[in-house]
Amino acid sequence: MGAHRVELGEATYTDARPPLRGAMMSYPVLIRGAPILALQHPSGMVRQGIVSEPPEVRMVMRLEQQRRPPNQGCWLVKEVLDVRHAFAGDMGNSGVGG
Repeated sequence: MGAHRVELGEATYTDARPPLRGAMMSYPVLIRGAPILALQHPSGMVRQGIVSEPPEVRMVMRLEQQRRPPNQGCWLVKEVLDVRHAFAGDMGNSGVGG
């Protein structure tokens, strides 16, 4: 997307649920597009009109603590999810593709 700035929010912690998985953490992530994206699409095509603000994308990054060797105790990225698609695509898709 050509990120200008990436902001991590406050983490949400979920305890381990033995024997299924280790602890989990979820971080809200706000990705602010580069100022040039107010003038052109990420593909490089010029927009028909100038928008006042560069695009912003909200995502969630989920980490899971590993319970077994050799990675025991390590936090691994489980998923990075665009929140527009978190609920079967029903959240905030009005700006997608435009």
